[in-house]
Amino acid sequence: MTRTLFALALAAASLSAQAAATKITVFKTSFDNGVPAQIAPGTAATEGVQGYAGLAYGKRVFGGQMLRSATGNVVTLTLTDLPAHRHLGIDFLFAAIDSLDGTGTFPSGDFLNVEVDGVSVFRESFANATESQVQSYQPSKPGFVLARRVDLGFSQGTYYLDSAYWLGGEPRLKRIAHTASSAVITFRIEGEGIQDLNDESWGMDALKVVVY
Repeated sequence: MTRTLFALALAAASLSAQAAATKITVFKTSFDNGVPAQIAPGTAATEGVQGYAGLAYGKRVFGGQMLRSATGNVVTLTLTDLPAHRHLGIDFLFAAIDSLDGTGTFPSGDFLNVEVDGVSVFRESFANATESQVQSYQPSKPGFVLARRVDLGFSQGTYYLDSAYWLGGEPRLKRIAHTASSAVITFRIEGEGIQDLNDESWGMDALKVVVY
């Protein structure tokens, strides 16, 4: 191969790599205009963010409405006609609301499970009720914790504290191997300790999905 052809080949490879690394937003919502058609919310519904308002990581801010769900309920996001890609990223603000019980002994825990096409990519427990409860989720960076065990609204009382996190920076959600032209992403808090909406719940805001 001549130097000219070699240089052209390197340039083409470089452009190809740059194209592959370019992130394309394929879904985005703040929930301020309701639940988008791509989301099957189950029993979840939009609701004002109450005391979460203004909590933020960079340009991602709790505000207006968020999608609030009971534990045990499944929220499903279905995406089709995705452009060619090798990875998928899920970016959202997560609201841990009221008496979530962490890894638990009794009740037996509350785990946020995020699945892509039926495969779990993130499963960690979250605890708010007491300081002694074990929370398996430990942020990869301290700044991902926006609030921890403070009263941000909803139910009131000693065991009804709330927490807020930006989960979009977590490596497990940031770089998910994926090449299909469609994706089904589910979100739910599961575990034997799940309780009704008045006792514990969760929410999301500033939800975005990218491929690259």
